[in-house]
Amino acid sequence: MMKTICLIFGIIVFLWVPGAEAKDFRFPEIKGWKQSGEIQTFIPKTLFEYINGAADFYLVYDFQELKVAEYLNEKKASVTVEIYRHKTPTYAFGIYSQERNPKANFINVGAQGYVEEEILNFIAGPYYVKITGYKIESGAQEVLISFAKEVLENLGEKGILPARLNSFPREGKVKNSEKFIAKNFLGYAFLHSAFTADYELSGTKFKLFVIDIDRKECKDMIQKYLQQTKSPEKNIAEGIYTISDPYHGEIGFHWKGKFIWGIFNFNDYSLRSKYLKLFEEMLSRE
Repeated sequence: MMKTICLIFGIIVFLWVPGAEAKDFRFPEIKGWKQSGEIQTFIPKTLFEYINGAADFYLVYDFQELKVAEYLNEKKASVTVEIYRHKTPTYAFGIYSQERNPKANFINVGAQGYVEEEILNFIAGPYYVKITGYKIESGAQEVLISFAKEVLENLGEKGILPARLNSFPREGKVKNSEKFIAKNFLGYAFLHSAFTADYELSGTKFKLFVIDIDRKECKDMIQKYLQQTKSPEKNIAEGIYTISDPYHGEIGFHWKGKFIWGIFNFNDYSLRSKYLKLFEEMLSRE
């Protein structure tokens, strides 16, 4: 009996290991470079020690762990590698999407990456990797790319961009402008998370968004939005809505099933209707 109890206890301990989803990542060896000092590790409650001003922003995107290593070469140039692990690939994309420049020099590394002067950032699965060079005399971008490839190989996964990005209509969309807002979309706590993308058509700029939740939450969300904006009360049902938001102007959106999608910063009603329909067609392909 005692052996059986011990065996069961051992199985439970084996299965329940905090952070067991994290991989045992090892920083790569890079020819011509040596690691300097200890590898630093930060968790949610200590992240502020490394990025004090931005820690809360990262925590919104379900930050789990950060590992940091510094490399030096014989000329005293340095490269710092930061590996942020988030709860899901979507959250990793979210924080990455907040920091990337749509006009950056994008490169084929991970699910997506870009390089600018002595900075290279990319995402791969739940990881957001930031590589920064300092005093690299020549070929800085090539050096950073070589680091990125070695780090990616050790991570063991390339990953893909969130599938929801494929739902956005293509006409007029600003390339690489898509974002994932983890909380407080449009500044309202009840709007939860949303994917957004920037558009430009004949010189007019506007935004599209989509919220992907269950049907009941959609209904509750719309009801709260109507109350917040003091819009006329009515029976909440699937369909098209127009809300005059005191902070964001007139917003047109459509609720159907588990999706709420819409458009703001755009007062051309015929084109607004067109984009709501295009969005519906893209979402219906799932």
